[in-house]
Amino acid sequence: MLLTLEINYTRSNAGSSKRRPCISVEIKPKCGFLPLSSFIAEENAVKKYTTRFRMHQALKLNNKDISEISKYNPLDLFSGSKERIHKAIEDLFATPQNNFRVFLNGSLILGGLGGGTSKTNTITKQSFEDDLKGVIQPTKGSRTASFMQLIAETVHHSRVLDQLLDVQKLDHLDIEGAIHAYYNFLSRPCTVCMNLNEAKALHACKSLHSIPMDESLKIVKNYLIAATAKDCSMMISFVPTDDVDAGSQYSSVHMPSTNQKFTYKVNFIDLDLKRLKTIEDYYELDQKIVKCYSQVAGGDHRKCVPASTKNV
Repeated sequence: MLLTLEINYTRSNAGSSKRRPCISVEIKPKCGFLPLSSFIAEENAVKKYTTRFRMHQALKLNNKDISEISKYNPLDLFSGSKERIHKAIEDLFATPQNNFRVFLNGSLILGGLGGGTSKTNTITKQSFEDDLKGVIQPTKGSRTASFMQLIAETVHHSRVLDQLLDVQKLDHLDIEGAIHAYYNFLSRPCTVCMNLNEAKALHACKSLHSIPMDESLKIVKNYLIAATAKDCSMMISFVPTDDVDAGSQYSSVHMPSTNQKFTYKVNFIDLDLKRLKTIEDYYELDQKIVKCYSQVAGGDHRKCVPASTKNV
C-alpha cells in the first residue's frame, strides 16, 4: 500500500518531459490530546497528564519490544507551533521505531518495515544524508536538517493534523467510559462494574448503564472511529519543482533555507475501522499500560505487567 501511494504520486508530478524524485515520509502521529473524562478511575489519573504514547513506551521497553524509550511527544506534533512540531520530527528521526519511515522513489531509506526499534546511529545518519542528494540542495552535512525543516513546515502549513485531532476527540469518555456503553450494546453484564470497589466510581458508571441503546451504540462507534484515528499513519510525499501550477491538485511549500519549492500531498493510511470486539482488548491493554507506567514512575520497573499478545 505504501509503495503504491508513492509511485502514483511520483508519476503524477513528474511531468511529461522531466521525471523528478519523490521523497515520502510516513508518520504515526498517535494520540494528540490528554483525556479529561470523569470516568477515569482515581488510580489511573496519570492518564490526564501523561501521554498514552509515553506510558506505552514503558510497557514496550519492559517487554523488550523496543530497545530504548523514544523522546517523541505527540502533543508537540499536534501543537500548531512550528518549533514544537520541528522538535517532534527530530525526536521521531532519532528513534524511528515503527512511527517514522522515509521512502525515496518508493524505496525505504529510513526506518524499518518490521518496527525499526534501534536508535538512528551515526552510520544510518550518514547513509540517509547521502540518500538525500538530488532532493535537498544544501551541501553534504546539512541535507538532513533541511529535510526535517521541510517536514515541520509542511505539517504546520497544511494543518491536516487539526482535522485528525477532531476525529480523535470523538473519544470523549476514554476507554474507561466506553467499555460500559459496549456492554450495554451487547446486553451483557458489565464485568468492569463487577470489579469496582469505590462507591463513587460505581455510581458514575451506573449512569452510563441507564442510557438508551442508541446512545450506547453512538459512544461505541465514536470510540472505534477515534481509535482508528489514533493509530493511523500520515504519508506526506514531496516532489521538488521549479514552478507550481496554479491548477495543480497538489499543495506547495517553500523552504527558505535552500530556496527550494516542493509540491506535496498528504494521505492518511491504515484507516480500517476497528472491530467491535477490540473494545475489550483496548480496555485490558489500557489498564496494563497505566499499571506498568505507574510502577516504573515509582521506581519498581520489575513489577511491570507483561503486555497482551493481542495486537491492539
